[in-house]
Amino acid sequence: MTHRAQSSNIGLVLLLALTITGAGVVVAFGSSALADVQDQTSIDRAEHAMTMLDARTAVVGLGEGSVQTVRLGRGGDYAVESESGWLRIDHANYTDGETQTIYNASLGSVSYRSSGTTVAYQGGGVWRQQAGGTTMVSPPEFHYRGTTLTLPVLRVRSTDAASGDTTATIRQSDELVRVFPNESDTYDATSEPYENPVRNGTASVTVHSRYYEGWADYFRTRTTGNVSVDDDNRTATVVLETTSLVGSFPYPEKDGSVPVRGIAEGHSVTDFETSIRVGSGNGNGNGGGTANNLYVSFYIDEGPRAYEAAVALPTGIGNYCKNGPDDEDLRLDVYYHDESTTEGVHRWTNDDISSISGPVQLACEDGDPVVQIEFTSSAQNLTYGSSSVDEETAIDWESLDDGAPDPDPTTFAHDGDDGENTTYHYGDEQTLQILTRHYFAMFGTEFKLRVHHGPGDSGTARIDVSDSGGVLRYDTIDDGSYITYLHVTENNVTVELD
Repeated sequence: MTHRAQSSNIGLVLLLALTITGAGVVVAFGSSALADVQDQTSIDRAEHAMTMLDARTAVVGLGEGSVQTVRLGRGGDYAVESESGWLRIDHANYTDGETQTIYNASLGSVSYRSSGTTVAYQGGGVWRQQAGGTTMVSPPEFHYRGTTLTLPVLRVRSTDAASGDTTATIRQSDELVRVFPNESDTYDATSEPYENPVRNGTASVTVHSRYYEGWADYFRTRTTGNVSVDDDNRTATVVLETTSLVGSFPYPEKDGSVPVRGIAEGHSVTDFETSIRVGSGNGNGNGGGTANNLYVSFYIDEGPRAYEAAVALPTGIGNYCKNGPDDEDLRLDVYYHDESTTEGVHRWTNDDISSISGPVQLACEDGDPVVQIEFTSSAQNLTYGSSSVDEETAIDWESLDDGAPDPDPTTFAHDGDDGENTTYHYGDEQTLQILTRHYFAMFGTEFKLRVHHGPGDSGTARIDVSDSGGVLRYDTIDDGSYITYLHVTENNVTVELD
């Protein structure tokens, strides 16, 4: 009896011990889980509050309201910083390898911190940072549509701190500042104003921030530009190619180029013309110039494909402007070859073009001859199957033949563009406009349109590059890696915490 009583007592003690221990474990785990839930609830509430702050800061910063308030919530620490992070915009290679910093300024931020997690407003976006990295809660003020970037830079220009139950008051600080376009600011090397369309080179946006990983992810999803990250410097950069020269261009030096970038597929060239002034042999264009035996051409040589359009003047035209213009015969050839096919060279020609009128002519300005060519004119015809320009053009078309005869017939296979699909036999005619639009369409979205010129054996002609130029317009592609129009403003606000 005594042993059974002792066993019963020991069992009761063990049961009570296990019960107490289990209850302690449940309480401990329950307390931890409850704390986790409370932390997550506080963070979720902070994200919602920061998103509200984002929206109301945009109202004030973009000039749609003067004062806005947001209740941020309870718990955690809040901080307003004016110098946290910066944003820089560079226009690289806008001319001859020169780079211009168009904008560079701090962004500032409003942040909430609790239990190792930060939720922050910066640059018009809300970011969440924790041990696993940074994620975007709401997007920044960075709007890329088509080839247009609209970037109102929302800057926080105050400092403050608070904890617990906090309310933020947002006020506009200073007037909106127009950054780009802005005719009062100019590029250093060219003195040209900041204006659209953006020409040449690349435009890049770089953000230095604690939340740079989130900025980089946003750049990747919003554009197809080249996005890079520098972890050491905590920066994210997106580089957008410009759509190059769409409009007037200066005439390049011999074998120099006019960059064509972001040109749309198909027959997208809408206007291509040039005016080439011939000087007196010293390149100064001071009158009395001779056009004797001159030829000029534009050509493209990219990968397996090559194109050239050349205009030649006759030998006896040397004193054309001194003696008064006479109706002389000009010659125009268009060539094309694709070595990835079995076809030979396409040759188009017209050797009976009047020099005194029409889309291809020789005008006179202040005593100097000026070669004028409208490559997109529908009033100038060429005949398929031969050539008449016998000068040494930029591309050696005879060597490209490689013994193959010119294709007869050949087919332009751009269905629906300018009335194609069309097959041509020797002797068939087509306009210079359609030939230009068709052959340009063979070179993809980027290529260099080069110039070439020279006098023949008996010629003394010299191109006056400084007083020559042209116009090239084309439809551009709707692609997130290109930029044509840039709209940047600086919008300053202050944030006070109570």
